Amino acid sequence: MRRQVLVMQPEKGELVAGVYRQSHGQPFTAMLSMQPANGGGTFKEYLTGKKVSDFMEAIGEVDLKATEEGEHNGAVVTCGGKKYEVVERQEWLNGVINHYEYLLYCTNTDKTKVSG
Repeated sequence: MRRQVLVMQPEKGELVAGVYRQSHGQPFTAMLSMQPANGGGTFKEYLTGKKVSDFMEAIGEVDLKATEEGEHNGAVVTCGGKKYEVVERQEWLNGVINHYEYLLYCTNTDKTKVSG
């Protein structure tokens, strides 16, 4: 089931006082199917050896940018009070129901909680 999420696409970065800075554009809403990444699905190779609980998969028609190392960060998706960055993207442009599948990494974990 799709749900409404808030999305911000990355903009071109720039050097500010010798430090690379990147911003994101104006937020907009999109409808995405958000589900836990299971490690056995589309992104199995990417998730090998990673903590799967920090990832979500999303499916929808909106075209989001994924992280490109050395070029830009991925789009930021806010869902359920958490922020995720698009780290991997796959196109499904088959002419029937064109859509994209995304792997999202949770970027705002609560570091104040101590487990153990």
